[in-house]
Amino acid sequence: MAGVEIHNLHKSYGSLPVMHGVSFDVQQGEFVALVGPSGCGKSTLLRMIAGLEDITGGTVSIGGKLVNEVEPKQRDIAMVFQNYALYPHMNVRENMAFSLKLRGGQKTDIDTRVSEAAAILGMSDYLDRYPRHLSGGQRQRVAMGRAIVRRPAVFLFDEPLSNLDAALRVQMRAEIRGLHDRLGTTSIYVTHDQVEAMTMADRIVVMRAGKVEQFGLPLDLYDRPANAFVGGFIGSPAMNQITGRVENGHFQAAEIRLSLTVTVPDGPVICGLRPEHIDIAAPESAAIKARIERVETTGATMFINAKVGDQFLNVVLNDRHSIAKGDIIGLLPKPGALHLFNSETGARLG
Repeated sequence: MAGVEIHNLHKSYGSLPVMHGVSFDVQQGEFVALVGPSGCGKSTLLRMIAGLEDITGGTVSIGGKLVNEVEPKQRDIAMVFQNYALYPHMNVRENMAFSLKLRGGQKTDIDTRVSEAAAILGMSDYLDRYPRHLSGGQRQRVAMGRAIVRRPAVFLFDEPLSNLDAALRVQMRAEIRGLHDRLGTTSIYVTHDQVEAMTMADRIVVMRAGKVEQFGLPLDLYDRPANAFVGGFIGSPAMNQITGRVENGHFQAAEIRLSLTVTVPDGPVICGLRPEHIDIAAPESAAIKARIERVETTGATMFINAKVGDQFLNVVLNDRHSIAKGDIIGLLPKPGALHLFNSETGARLG
């Protein structure tokens, strides 16, 4: 195992800069997720760590060793791609063993490593099958097995679940995290899905436009987002963000007036309110009166879209209520639920 240190990393394609001074450390044995919208630079960053992309500026160190000029095969990393990258003419055993054979490994050692990896992944009965005879989840296990047999210092995952259906993604999330807990190998995992990041990672790097917006524990990002972007990106459904003003200890926006529990200067702000932190009540006793525009239910959860003036708010309820489109309801933010951000910079206030 080895830690990974990223310091002031820059990347440009010709005169176009795409990475702007990225810095963070991954501790030995830690599982860190890189998350952000498409085009934010997370996969480019992963490829720079792997040595598949040149570094324009800054440093990457693995296990305390500077690797900027080190060839990918010498970095003691193993990478799992989203498209599996399996050889169709090789069976599972041969796919897993291929990299070890290229390195001139002994047959007995290769066979042992392949058998161990197959057992860990539940693929022992599939070693003689070819990729075309496997499901998507089984192919992804083979791709992980090919990485495991190398016994690297660091695993790099580049959106490995993006080609799987929703149910299988949930299953594979648990399997990958369980694999990490069993092997203890340092892992860096790229995903655009914040739910994957929240449920799998020890810490999360939130990226936007080639910069790190926040790096921390999943619940820290959820409870205290550093800015409006992180607040809106982390959490599902997304945080409601209402443009208004702070005046005399209250947030005001059109027909909304809410008491604040933090002290911030009067002036324009963005108020963040998570859908799951809103209760409903009788309109006459609530801080906000709203008209229901849409109701969706999954059985266990109700999703409400409500309109207050010209502002739409999403609400998530874990109890069933007899409400329908067109009803007037009251909305009550839970105590301490408001997040305030600078209206110009998006930075957190208070």
